[in-house]
Amino acid sequence: MTSPREAAESLAANNVALGVVSGVPAPRARELQEAADFPVIALFSPYIHHRGRMDWFRDSEVVARTREALASGRFHGIGEVHFVASVGPPWDSPVFQGLLDLAREFDVPVLIHAESSDPEYFRPVCEANPEVRFQWAHAGSRLGPEEVGELMESCPNVWTELSARDPWRYGRFAAEDGELDEAWVRLFKRFPDRFMTGSDPVWPPGSSMRWDQADSGWERVGQFLDYHRAWLAQLPPELARKIRLTNALDFYAHALQEDGNL
Repeated sequence: MTSPREAAESLAANNVALGVVSGVPAPRARELQEAADFPVIALFSPYIHHRGRMDWFRDSEVVARTREALASGRFHGIGEVHFVASVGPPWDSPVFQGLLDLAREFDVPVLIHAESSDPEYFRPVCEANPEVRFQWAHAGSRLGPEEVGELMESCPNVWTELSARDPWRYGRFAAEDGELDEAWVRLFKRFPDRFMTGSDPVWPPGSSMRWDQADSGWERVGQFLDYHRAWLAQLPPELARKIRLTNALDFYAHALQEDGNL
């Protein structure tokens, strides 16, 4: 429905200065990177079919494919990978542990979609792997500032991103005019260097179970980013600047320095 060039143009038209993308299959992220006139970092997704998020950890070739992708120098992170209680993977999954080993070996982050309503499934993993940098997708989706803060306190190696935290999809944490609960403001001030924002171009609402299929989400990027900019405007300027961009630049500095195409 949207070509890589059209997606890149949509991001540029909305003043996006840095993109971090994954694709299914993974080369789609590279297509967007090559189409963009601004830095785009491609992450390697282990998913190869539409149900990949449910069974990726049962594919014995995942680790080998990921190693090859990272060794190519074209991908600078692993993910998004789903890590969900009652679905999997188990903590001791050889495939999951293999990906964490690769993250250490290649010094790249892991973008992880952890349990949306209970961080306890994720906590033992981030605590047991302090040298792995995790980017926690969607701020845990529906978790409030207290639960998010508890996990971030337990795991200094977890950075939290706020994509899809809007009124239309995973559940808003700010009013549509940008008004924020003071508890979120306190949490941002507590961890000013470990929050990032972004988008999750899946549309219409309720279609997250077919996130890998063509839809009109790229046409809505401006709507999603305007929502984030509204609540960012409620924060002190320096804090807003960090969450909007500079924390992500710092988190992905290694990739930006290594890849001559960025």
